[in-house]
Amino acid sequence: MTESVAVPPAPTFPKVRQVALAAPLKWLGQGWHDLWRQPAASLFYGIAIAVTGAVILGVTADLPYLFAAAITGFLLVAPMLLAGLYELSRRYLANEPASVFDSMVAWKHNPSALVSFGLLSILAGTAWQVLSVVIVAVFYKGRPLGPVGMMIEVLINPAHYLMFFIYVSAGGLLAAVVFALSVVSMPMLVDRRCDLLCALATSLNAVAENPLPLAFWALIIMLLTGFGFATALVGLVLVMPWLGHASFHAYKDLVE
Repeated sequence: MTESVAVPPAPTFPKVRQVALAAPLKWLGQGWHDLWRQPAASLFYGIAIAVTGAVILGVTADLPYLFAAAITGFLLVAPMLLAGLYELSRRYLANEPASVFDSMVAWKHNPSALVSFGLLSILAGTAWQVLSVVIVAVFYKGRPLGPVGMMIEVLINPAHYLMFFIYVSAGGLLAAVVFALSVVSMPMLVDRRCDLLCALATSLNAVAENPLPLAFWALIIMLLTGFGFATALVGLVLVMPWLGHASFHAYKDLVE
């Protein structure tokens, strides 16, 4: 007599919706509205993120091998820094009390998965730092310069165009992977109890179903964040809360 073996059910992931190409503009509008519902709470996170970025850039200011990587690495871990803003938007939609203190309990909703996501983000940032150092060490053949001087040298000297191409390609590929894994996963972990694998898979499914709208969304994020850095990080005080709130609405629009 053959004994039957119980087969565990296949994991089920939330369904994702298809959205219009212009959907990111709607998310920006919703995020802007949330930003000004309680500006003190939202801007608190913007100030904290801008100060964190200033500290990171200050530490690497004399380390040309790490300065550029610190900027992009900062962006890789940004979704983790926005958890409180996702919680504020979640509370606004649920008509729950919402203050900066209320938003700080976001990690209590799904602690193990959120901590795991944070560790994954830190790992990605660290990997990029190491890869950046290796690329510069192998391909940069110019004279020793400070961070800004080295970036100018790489941009204007044809001898360094190969290094520039490899650096941008590697950074762009890593950023694309991180974006695909995080575009809805972090807001999802704040909004509902699910494991990390479910959130990451749902994020990838959302990108697969909406490649053009989410590519447009990634471009908007890049441009607004670039504006924040171009203003000596002052612009990040406004840009990061705006994008954080908008990202939560993107998740709610994309995931059933």
